Amino acid sequence: MITTSELRTASGHPILRSIYEGDITPDEARRFIELVKPGAPYHLHGHLVLGRILEVSNEVRKILGSEKPPDPNNPPPVALVIPSALMRMAVSLVMRASGNPNTDFFKDEASALVFLDKAMPEFERKRRR
Repeated sequence: MITTSELRTASGHPILRSIYEGDITPDEARRFIELVKPGAPYHLHGHLVLGRILEVSNEVRKILGSEKPPDPNNPPPVALVIPSALMRMAVSLVMRASGNPNTDFFKDEASALVFLDKAMPEFERKRRR
């Protein structure tokens, strides 16, 4: 299941908080994409991702990775909370080679929110150009 809620950073920037729990089905992944695709309610929000994000199936991973941001040079900031330092390092290497340059990895939610609070103003500034 992917549970979502909206929150604001300390400076008031909008964030979509997503928690990945249990087995995520392809239909759940598609419903999530409907929330974040261009023109959807959360497409301009930063993303805070928690839970069992490393345990999703290849099919779900493909669905979640299929939605491209409207501006590939300025994708929304994404903070992934991965408590294990070893896993953060491994995922970081893979993501940096092929993923969102505005993505970073954190050991806890508090540090992830600090990152998003700092990253959102630059994202919003570039978006208004």
